Amino acid sequence: MRIAYLTARYPFPPIGGDRMRVYYTLRHLLRNHDVTLYTFSSKMAKVQGRGADFQNLQEKIFPMRKASYTWNAVRGFFSHSPLQVELYKSQSLRQTLDTDIRRGAFDLLFVHLIRMAEYARPYSHIPRILDMADSISLHYARMDRIRWNPRSVGAWLDRDRVGRYESNVPKWFDNVLLHTEEDIEWVRKQSGAANLTLSPMGVDLDEFAFRETRYIPSRIIYCGKLDYLPNTDAAVYFAKRIFPYVRRLVPNAQFIVAGFNPPRCLRTLAETPGIEVQANLPDVRPIISSAAVSVAPIRFGAGIQNKILQSLALGVPVVASPLAAGPFNQNGTSPVLVAASPEKFAGLVVRVLQDHEYRMHLARKGRELIETTYGWDRVFGSLDRIIEGHMKVAAKLSRGNLFV
Repeated sequence: MRIAYLTARYPFPPIGGDRMRVYYTLRHLLRNHDVTLYTFSSKMAKVQGRGADFQNLQEKIFPMRKASYTWNAVRGFFSHSPLQVELYKSQSLRQTLDTDIRRGAFDLLFVHLIRMAEYARPYSHIPRILDMADSISLHYARMDRIRWNPRSVGAWLDRDRVGRYESNVPKWFDNVLLHTEEDIEWVRKQSGAANLTLSPMGVDLDEFAFRETRYIPSRIIYCGKLDYLPNTDAAVYFAKRIFPYVRRLVPNAQFIVAGFNPPRCLRTLAETPGIEVQANLPDVRPIISSAAVSVAPIRFGAGIQNKILQSLALGVPVVASPLAAGPFNQNGTSPVLVAASPEKFAGLVVRVLQDHEYRMHLARKGRELIETTYGWDRVFGSLDRIIEGHMKVAAKLSRGNLFV
């Protein structure tokens, strides 16, 4: 099929969960389809070094400067639409897409996240798929449990708009993909939609290969996009509420916070004995693999955690909050250790640090789960079936037209 793929962020390099999802989706689609990418960039996009998998990708990149975002934000403040939808409005992209669709350039529109959904809304005559990822309104609902934070002002202003928007947006699409059953249940309850399909995040089994290598028995790792508020909150929470309990039982325990763009509140954690912050590493795999245990004490948010997928794939056991561990619960069993209170969370971390055999058991179980459920080829099985269905419908219509 000829597919128009719309996303708000240029996916090269694939840093962060959003870009990573787009990167691997494009790579998968390009195996059997012609794909044109419509996206924004604040600087000249570099097309070199992406590899042979993307050599047939067509790109239409639209400049979006800070001034444009600022103007959209001001205008969006007075809109009924979510601010994140208003931020990515571009007359240039809209006109170009409309021209291409009217000349019959595409058989299918594929939209990544609700922030780009408006662009596909007018075109009910061709199949439309929305990769919604997770429910932002569920994310905001869970934020209510957390004390107000100045960095969450935008979310507090936008949450009612997002709730109304998410209840309507599935109606504009033939299929909507979501990462977890929890997100599906929430969106179905809010919208009444019956076109929701499970399509979790995945992990590259070759890039994140399981190796029983040496690790540092006292090292704890937390890895993620650190300027994302749920990640920021989780790292601070572990450092201040859980890590002190760990240090009482394992005095030489070391907590590493690694990832992109740590805000000041995370950088200052490095002043605490036993805590180290490593920012903007070009490759997180070595630092994750060096740890005895990975932690994910996420207290609010939605979707599935890449940090858990990557850690399990590399053979690093994970201790997580109930919220973060929920999607990994397979028929009541999971290799992810779960604890709600700081004391119990610390106790599980300490057990992994001190018991090598137990750690290796968890490591093997974690990798087994990744291989059976979260490799990208398995993840995209549901998407392939959806596209095959649209292709069959198109073929029947084409055959019918021969006899008109």
